[in-house]
Amino acid sequence: MNDLGDKLRILRKAKGLSLTQLSNRIGSSASYLSMVENGKVDPSISRLKRIADGLEVTIVDLFQNRSTRDVVIRKEERIKGRFPRSKTEIEILVPHIPDKQMDARLAYIHTGGSSVGDYQHPGEEFGLVLKGTLELTVAGMSYKLLEGDSFYFNSEQNHHWQNAGDEEAVIVWVNCPPSF
Repeated sequence: MNDLGDKLRILRKAKGLSLTQLSNRIGSSASYLSMVENGKVDPSISRLKRIADGLEVTIVDLFQNRSTRDVVIRKEERIKGRFPRSKTEIEILVPHIPDKQMDARLAYIHTGGSSVGDYQHPGEEFGLVLKGTLELTVAGMSYKLLEGDSFYFNSEQNHHWQNAGDEEAVIVWVNCPPSF
């Protein structure tokens, strides 16, 4: 998690923002942001999304360092991200290209894992449940997705998700435009 905190600090300073300025942008306290940057607190995915939005980047940008035009990304070369508070891990499936039009990832959501709150952003989302179950709530409507089920919705609606099942859920998750 310290790598994440370091990356957030570097991005914040590169944008010329103080902790207070960023905290005002995202509706959080400067002390909370400081704890995230210093690796003392693990943000949920929904809070990390707000921080990334405040920095005008995507969550995926926080884990990728190099730009590449590779057509193929081998399984062992995938960039991985861990979100302990949300009990979720991701593997980024598309290269880091500044002008890309979509973002795709494998999400491994452990039992009890969730976004820990609603969030919203521009664009659309698509997902396919490869394993396990996912409870998805979009605009107040809840859906239980089973292995093989897919979803699609406008991301500007409040949404959150959780794995209330008894096994890990594995989801192919796509955002267009990149916003995660």
